Amino acid sequence: NGWGAEVKYLFNEKFTVKTGAETLNFSASFNFDENDISYDGSVDYKTGGIFLLADYNFVYHLYLSGGVVFNSFNPEVTGRSVSPLEYGDITIPAEDVGDFKFSFSPKTKVSPYGGLGWRSFIGKDKRLALNFETGIYYMGSPQVEIEATGLLAPTADPALGQKEKLESQLEQYKIYPVIKFNLAVKLF
Repeated sequence: NGWGAEVKYLFNEKFTVKTGAETLNFSASFNFDENDISYDGSVDYKTGGIFLLADYNFVYHLYLSGGVVFNSFNPEVTGRSVSPLEYGDITIPAEDVGDFKFSFSPKTKVSPYGGLGWRSFIGKDKRLALNFETGIYYMGSPQVEIEATGLLAPTADPALGQKEKLESQLEQYKIYPVIKFNLAVKLF
């Protein structure tokens, strides 16, 4: 889920409660051709969230983690035509071909989390801890919003059902995998 910070409270050797926030944002540009039209596109990937988790140490360094995350998963894909559409003797300018925007969001904003981790305390006073954790968030099937202009406008028309077709293709992606590396300092 990106860079973050967390606060943990160790009740005893077996049970820990932790809360924190994570965030990840990145953008990338790309070009593609579709039906003899060139497009400039970009991906603006945003994810992260605020979490509340509990850990149960069942073996010396291994623990199970579970809880919830209030997720902010919200990637967007945008693009616009950069070449005209040639149709016989007719030329339709690039700005009339149009632009598009696909926004994705999770079905559930509050997502359950389950994971397995490894933790080891380091140093003479055991004030440093290293953690490695892998797990999954259940976010439900992604929800899609489509906006389009110009000749691309029918893509966003609800009567044509393009949104539903794309959502049915994405419905299998209900799970969001997570890998975490932590370095912790014991304050008390």
